[in-house]
Amino acid sequence: MSKKAPPVWRVLLAEDNDDHALLIEMALERAAEVPPKVIRARNGNEAVAAVQDHEVDLILLDLKMPGRTGHEVLQVVKEDEEFRKIPVAVLTSSDQDEDMARSYGLGGNHFITKPEDPAELEERLRTLFKNLRDLDGIYRGAGRFDATAVSAMDPDTLAVRKVAMWAGLVLVVVVLLGFAWYSGVLGG
Repeated sequence: MSKKAPPVWRVLLAEDNDDHALLIEMALERAAEVPPKVIRARNGNEAVAAVQDHEVDLILLDLKMPGRTGHEVLQVVKEDEEFRKIPVAVLTSSDQDEDMARSYGLGGNHFITKPEDPAELEERLRTLFKNLRDLDGIYRGAGRFDATAVSAMDPDTLAVRKVAMWAGLVLVVVVLLGFAWYSGVLGG
């Protein structure tokens, strides 16, 4: 059995701080099995344009950017039928619960607080790539799931069982009502 080659991730990095962007790009190169192709956006407006102009596999999104904020970019991406399937990882210095809740509420897939330690950032990105690879094996935006099991029963047998289940339920209700009437609970 041959092993499938790891993907080359096309990552949109929406980060206005050049120093942070450099550290993130270095961590991305070490975290991915194959160095990713990084497209950089320095503000929210550039991020929206980059999503529209480039095919990307992942968006790393800072929240506090000039132009449109990260939340505004996230909202634009997730409201668009064409782009909503792109995984978005909010990568921010904010550790506020409100920012996390709003990010997930707008459809963000991951929330990563930027750590002080570059090795920790690398590890968090490695975990992110692993999660994305695992999800890719399950579902990759095809709009459907393929069957992985076949029922041992034919549809007619399932229909008969369903009718029998409902008939049994009706019988139980009738017996309970009869008992309630006989015992005087229902005015009998």
